[in-house]
Amino acid sequence: AYAVDSDGDGRRDLFASWHDIIGSVANYFVRHGWKSKQPVVSDASFTADFHGDIPKKNSLKPDSTVAVLAHSGVTFDDVAAPDAAARLIAFAGKDAPEYYVGFKNFYVITRYNRSAMCAMAVWQLGNEVATARKMANEKVASK
Repeated sequence: AYAVDSDGDGRRDLFASWHDIIGSVANYFVRHGWKSKQPVVSDASFTADFHGDIPKKNSLKPDSTVAVLAHSGVTFDDVAAPDAAARLIAFAGKDAPEYYVGFKNFYVITRYNRSAMCAMAVWQLGNEVATARKMANEKVASK
């Protein structure tokens, strides 16, 4: 239902065409509400006077706003409008819990697999791939 022909060969090939695969994933995200140039997730920490609730189980849908979380003592990169939908997310880290604020685009990632952990892995892997591609392009350009 979300497959697209991104390489222009007249077929939607989700098995052999990386252009079609990536284009189809992008189409899936857009159809589920992805907003380009909007935040996905931000590292979070807490002020000494934090007075909110730390989630015991990660729910996926943003149930708060940037302003409400900030007012309760959650600190994070202020990358979204104060009224933007947001949610505090907690993961078990190697040495201590890790906290993030997830925005609407993070929720969109979870529409494919209803797991906050999977969505975080997808986001982090995507960033690593983008960084590697940028470095490879810069290396080619400098030759």
